[in-house]
Amino acid sequence: MNPSEGETSPLFAKKEPVKLKRTVGVLSASAVVFGTCIGAGIFISPKGVYEKTGSAGAGLIVWAVSGVLATLCTLAYAELGTMMPQSGGEFVYIHRVYGDFPAFAFSFCNTLLIKPAALSVVAALFGEYLCNMIWGPGTSLIMVKVTAASLIVTLGIVNIVGVNVIAKVCEVVSILKLAVIGFLITCGVVVVVKGQGEITNFEQPNFFAGSSTNAADYGLAFYYCLFAFQSWNSLNYMTEELKTPEKTLPLGGFIGLVGVTLSYFLCNVAYLMLFNVQEIAQTDTIAMDSGYIAFGRPGEIIMSLGLLVSCLGCIGGAICCVSRNIESTAQAGVFPSFISGINKTFQTPVKAIVMMVITMCLYLLVDATLLIPFLGTVEWLFYCLTFTIILYLRWTQPDLNRPFKVPVFISALLCFITGTFVVLPLFSEESRTTTLLGLCWLPLAGVVYVVRYLVKKYCYKQHGEKKKLDKTSSLSSLDSGYSEIQGQ
Repeated sequence: MNPSEGETSPLFAKKEPVKLKRTVGVLSASAVVFGTCIGAGIFISPKGVYEKTGSAGAGLIVWAVSGVLATLCTLAYAELGTMMPQSGGEFVYIHRVYGDFPAFAFSFCNTLLIKPAALSVVAALFGEYLCNMIWGPGTSLIMVKVTAASLIVTLGIVNIVGVNVIAKVCEVVSILKLAVIGFLITCGVVVVVKGQGEITNFEQPNFFAGSSTNAADYGLAFYYCLFAFQSWNSLNYMTEELKTPEKTLPLGGFIGLVGVTLSYFLCNVAYLMLFNVQEIAQTDTIAMDSGYIAFGRPGEIIMSLGLLVSCLGCIGGAICCVSRNIESTAQAGVFPSFISGINKTFQTPVKAIVMMVITMCLYLLVDATLLIPFLGTVEWLFYCLTFTIILYLRWTQPDLNRPFKVPVFISALLCFITGTFVVLPLFSEESRTTTLLGLCWLPLAGVVYVVRYLVKKYCYKQHGEKKKLDKTSSLSSLDSGYSEIQGQ
C-alpha cells in the first residue's frame, strides 16, 4: 500500500495536528477585551484629542462616539468570526474572500510593524515609570530599555504557559484597572469638593468654547481617541479558543467594549474636573499629575502604579491575540512554515509567541513613536477592506449560515466611516506627510510579496515539486467550519 494512502508504518503515519482548546468563556473574553483596550492609551490620547477639538464638550463627544464606533466594529467582526471560526482575525477573512496578496499585505503591516511597534512603546513607558519609581527621575535609557525588554519576555513566557493563564491575568488586571479608574474619578471629585477643580469646563458657554471648526482636526482627534480602543478586535484573533463562539464572541466583545467606553468617558470627566482644556493639551503626564493634585505624592505613586498595571494587561493580552494571527498566517504559507504549529505540552503557538516577543524587543532599539502615526491610515484601510467583506457576502451568499449578524446598514456605515478615516488626514497639512508615508507600506509589502514568490518558485524548481500556497476562497467551507465548532 502506498504510504500516502494509509500506510500505518510509524515512518509514514500522518500526524494529527495539535489543535487549540476551547477554554475561554464570556467572562474571560470580556476581560481580554477590557484588559487589552485599557492600556497606556487613556493616559496618552487625551492630549491629542483636546488639542485638536479645542473644547471640553467636543472632546467628550469624540470619546463617546469613538466608544460607540468601536462597539459596532466588534459586533460586525463577530459576524465574520462566527462564519469563519478560525483564529487570526482580519487575515482569515481577507485571505478567504480577496485572496493571497491583500491578506499578505495586511499581515506584513500588522505583525511586523503596527502591533509590535505600538506595544514596544507601551513597554518602554512601563520601563520608564517603573525605573522612575524605584531609582527616581533621570534613570539611564539603557536601564529603561532593559526593564521594558524584561517585561516583554516575562509576559511572553506567561502566554506560552497557556491561554488560561493569560486570561486569568487579564481578569485580575481588569479588576485592578477598575480600581485605578475609580481612584482617578475620586481625584476629580476630591478636588471639586475642595473648591479647586475646573468645574467651569462643564458650564455654558465654556463647554463648547474654542471648539475647532476644521473637519481634519476632528479626523485626527478620532485617530488619537481610537488609538485607546485599538484592541477592540482582540477576540477575533483567538476564535478557536472561545467556548461556543457564536455566543462568546459577540457577547464578550460587547460587554468588554461597553465597559471600556464607560471607563474612558468617566476618566475624561475626571480630567476635566482637574484641568482646563489647554492644560490637558499640554501635559505628557496627566495620570501622575491627576494623583498629585488631589493627594500629593501618595496620589502620584498610586496613579503611576495604575499606569504600570494598565500597561501590563495591555501587552499581555495583545501578545496572546497577535501571536494567533502569526500562527494563522504561517499555516497559510505567508510566513515561513517553521513558525507554524501548536506546542503539544502547552497547547499554545509557542513559535509565534517567540517571534512576537523578539520583534517587540527589536523595536525597543529605536524610537517606535515615530513609526506609529505612519500606520494609522493603513490600519483603518484594512478595517475598511474587512467591513466590505460583510457586504460582499451578504450580496453574493445571502443564504450563508450566519450564527450572528448585524443589520446591513451598520456594516455599510462602518465602511463609510473607516474609509473617511483613511482619506480625511490627507486634507490636513499637519498629517498629510505621515499619511502618505504610512501608505508607502503597501508598495513595500508588494515588493516583499514578489520577492517571496520568486524565492518560493526557485525552491520549488530546485526540489522538483510545486506546493501551492493555500488560496482557498471557497465560501462553502464557512458552513463546514461552523459545523465543526458545533460538534456536528
